[in-house]
Amino acid sequence: MVNRSVWRFVAVWFTTLSLLACATVLRPVELFPVGNDDFVKRMRWLDYPGAAQRMDETVRKDFLERFADNEDLRIIDFDIERIAFRDDGRQVIVWYMLEYYMLPSATVKKERIRLEWEFHEENKLLPGSWLINSEFPQLP
Repeated sequence: MVNRSVWRFVAVWFTTLSLLACATVLRPVELFPVGNDDFVKRMRWLDYPGAAQRMDETVRKDFLERFADNEDLRIIDFDIERIAFRDDGRQVIVWYMLEYYMLPSATVKKERIRLEWEFHEENKLLPGSWLINSEFPQLP
């Protein structure tokens, strides 16, 4: 008869294998839509501090200085036009279409915006995050 410790070992072993089989490691490319969709949504909602959280520290301050206190800017739409991943899958260029107007004018303007994103790895336990590392262009 097999003793209890062997059965426990077998049970733990199968449980561990089952959990490992279910665990998936997401590649950076698969994580990109989460950050990009959040950025687009926050731009549409005029939540510039929230959108700035998707930016690298090197460009975040400039973005907030130009947008956070700009009460005249009204964004009608901010949408993705094209996405191009680099070969390594850790850098991406995204072209957006921004439709906006500046008060007191009601004339809608369209601007094509090009932003570069880069994947920043946190550590081995956390998947990391995508951050914009290029400056948001000046609006005419």
